[in-house]
Amino acid sequence: MITMQGLQLTYTQLAGSSNRAAVDVLVSMIDHPNPATRLMTIQALLRRSEPECGEAVLSRWESLDLECRRHLRNKKDWIAPAIENSLQQRDANLGRAIAATETLGVQAAVCHLIPIAEIHPSEVVRESATKTILELVHQLGRDARAERGQPSVRMPILARLAESVKRFSIHRNEDLVDAFLMVCTWGDAELRDLIAPDSQCRNRIAERLHRTSRVGIVELLTGFLHRRSVPPFILKILADRRDEVYRDFYLRTIGHEPSPIVQRNLAEVGIPTCCFGDAKLMDQISPDHRAAAVFVYNQAHADLMGYLRTVVAALKRGGPGVVTASVIGLGKCEVPNVKVWLRSAVVLASGDSAAIQADPNAQLLENMIQLLDHPDAALVRMVRRTLEPLHVDSMLDRLQALPAEHRRAIGRIVLTIDSDAIARIRDGLRHPVLKKRLSAIAAADALAAVDLLGDAFERISREDHQEARMLACEVMAHAESTRSLTLLKEMAALPPCPVRDAAIKALEHRGASLV
Repeated sequence: MITMQGLQLTYTQLAGSSNRAAVDVLVSMIDHPNPATRLMTIQALLRRSEPECGEAVLSRWESLDLECRRHLRNKKDWIAPAIENSLQQRDANLGRAIAATETLGVQAAVCHLIPIAEIHPSEVVRESATKTILELVHQLGRDARAERGQPSVRMPILARLAESVKRFSIHRNEDLVDAFLMVCTWGDAELRDLIAPDSQCRNRIAERLHRTSRVGIVELLTGFLHRRSVPPFILKILADRRDEVYRDFYLRTIGHEPSPIVQRNLAEVGIPTCCFGDAKLMDQISPDHRAAAVFVYNQAHADLMGYLRTVVAALKRGGPGVVTASVIGLGKCEVPNVKVWLRSAVVLASGDSAAIQADPNAQLLENMIQLLDHPDAALVRMVRRTLEPLHVDSMLDRLQALPAEHRRAIGRIVLTIDSDAIARIRDGLRHPVLKKRLSAIAAADALAAVDLLGDAFERISREDHQEARMLACEVMAHAESTRSLTLLKEMAALPPCPVRDAAIKALEHRGASLV
């Protein structure tokens, strides 16, 4: 302990001494085999301002352990002049300067690395310089796009890299184009200049935006979704990329609550290739991205039924924001044609599992009916809107034309979908137009609601038009209540007429006597 305290006192004196020999002593101890001694040497040197101190440390870079390098990283400005000087002079410490730049994060040295990465005669040195540039500009660009960081450091680097991009035909180093894109933000004048329609670099920039999977570049590309004005060639790249890295960033950029600008740009892009797959897509992406995928389809679907299957798949699998995204989409999408839903209802009502599984629209209808029990009231309203062609109001005129077997099967589905069905039919049975009353009578039969509407059928049986009374007899043949049976017997006791014949036939169907 006494020896260590004595050493610490010695190093303190060496750190503060004005004697030139103190520097020589400290420099000679940089690569001492004892780690504790090396660390005290570095700590003492960091307190001195002579340029040769930094140069000496740099020249012995390989001998520094992690702890020494950690101390240097905390005071990188102390060694930065030595590093920059070596990079400029390309002296014997060049390799060490490149390594130190990356390890210590000396971002100001990037400008000196660019010409080395472009034209140094050694391929190893060029690759090392390029790797260091990419490492350092990644965080610079990320901070800038998040509106953090230091413009005074980034802007000179941005300008130098923009010039390097213009020299691409000379150095052919694609990684320097990537470095430029990684350090960019969307508002940078240098970027706007290089992607302008008349720029000779535009195709090279486009090629890197389309092909590279570097995080910073994909982040830059997908971030264009937030811009009010997006160049058409960028929209095309956004639409054409298909890799999973890009898809994850694309959906993450959209988020759970995209702004109106993002939604407008989604419509411009259309469904990107990376998001093809409709319902299958929901099994391929993270639950956190499903809401964003729903927004993609909200804005750009071309196949209505495929879109609905996609929304249902997202809802069944769940994820943050999925319900909200689905409510928004279902609230503004088209409502499927009644014929489409009617065909699906016939298949679903058959109860044939094989037939249902073979019919995607029948499966969709079944899933949407199940969503009517969802706890979110807004979603249930939107599902009912989508199924509106199967509501009683829409089906009244159609049910009467269907065969009785199909009519009753579909009626069960209508009753499930439309909570106001019985009240609507009751209103229809009182309608002043005969045709409307006939439709309501058929609908009551389809929904097996005749026994629930006994008062209305009593009025029809005793007071209505002959055609209505005959149809009432036909549908009461399938009723079960005593009230409907009594009404049939009343009509069967009438003088010979079509109504009497229809009532007798209905009683025979029910296996009841005429008295």
